[in-house]
Amino acid sequence: MQEKAMIEIRQAADADIPAIAHIINEAWKTAYAGIVPERYLSQIREEDKIKRLREGLERVPHMRYFVLCEDGVPVGAASLHRARNDDLPDAAEFSFFYFLPCAWRKGYGTQLLNRLKQESANAGFLRICCWVLEENHRAVSFYESQGLLRDGKRQTETIVIPLQEIRCVGKL
Repeated sequence: MQEKAMIEIRQAADADIPAIAHIINEAWKTAYAGIVPERYLSQIREEDKIKRLREGLERVPHMRYFVLCEDGVPVGAASLHRARNDDLPDAAEFSFFYFLPCAWRKGYGTQLLNRLKQESANAGFLRICCWVLEENHRAVSFYESQGLLRDGKRQTETIVIPLQEIRCVGKL
């Protein structure tokens, strides 16, 4: 019988940023295969992601990063901040929410999203939202299963090619 993994969700420290960059890049390579051009996915580098993650914290002082650790090893990561869109003044937003592919389908996404919802409610927000690539059906299905539903807002994100993003919003 396999032992149950020890799961910890905590606010990330600066020392976690390289692990977060690794999680994001590995998730992108799998989740976005067939959506984002391969030439882009094959060139992503952790050093670049580390730099952008640190810049994000400097640019958005109220942003926090969280990690989900399995037996002490970060396997999932998410951000949390005030929603960027003016039409959602009462909402928190996560601009990234990723797991290493080996951690998919273990229930960790629900656990991490529940933590983000709790943190958002504790900060006084009434809703939580995210933008997701419309073609990322796995993510859209997950968010909808967790009560974050498409609200009809769309935007274009260019990652070599223009891709459509949809916004998912849920009540806390």
